[in-house]
Amino acid sequence: MVQALAKSLRELARLYPPVPPTTDPLALIIWENVGYLIPDDRRQNLFEELAQRVGLDAAPLADAPHDILFDIARRGGMRPADRVERLRHIGRLALEAGGDLASALRIASPTKARTLLKRFPGIGDPGADKILLFSGVETRPALDSNGVRAMVRLGHATEGASYAQAYRSAVSALRDLGPPDRERLIEAFHVLRAHGQVSCKRSAPLCLSCSLDAACAHTATKGL
Repeated sequence: MVQALAKSLRELARLYPPVPPTTDPLALIIWENVGYLIPDDRRQNLFEELAQRVGLDAAPLADAPHDILFDIARRGGMRPADRVERLRHIGRLALEAGGDLASALRIASPTKARTLLKRFPGIGDPGADKILLFSGVETRPALDSNGVRAMVRLGHATEGASYAQAYRSAVSALRDLGPPDRERLIEAFHVLRAHGQVSCKRSAPLCLSCSLDAACAHTATKGL
């Protein structure tokens, strides 16, 4: 199982070269909240516009003019007014943590760092895992829903009765690959996410054109 997963990740890294991640935890939280169910390129544009017009620090975000935030939020999906308040709330929470979220996370215990992150809108355990990994606070596996789906379909994780069970199974499989290595785990996050978005889609996955179809548990189950 471990060797099969390592082989799958090598193939996916060839197909989807990972992009260097943002490492600032506050920026990662803002990234998650600047849009809702929108493509990455659109999210990137809004994120960059927010950085230019408001900034990505706690104080300017907490005090940002409503009109500017709403102008950005309305192009980021449904319920833009709620997203305006979320962005301001993110700034206020970061100020309560001392204004420097990265430093606050580094000096906190792992449990307190996770609790702090989960106070922010849209950040549950998977999001906290991602932020702690990308920011270098912890070196533990992280996945988004696309990556979990790809892991389950490839047969490297079990679906279980809930998403939480599938997530735990998937990160456990990544943990079994060997000693924690931040760069390797970040690469795994990116390539599995990309595979879930591009090929191993939730509906109508592109199984026949996938280079991993010969070893894919999903393909075998569906008879493709």
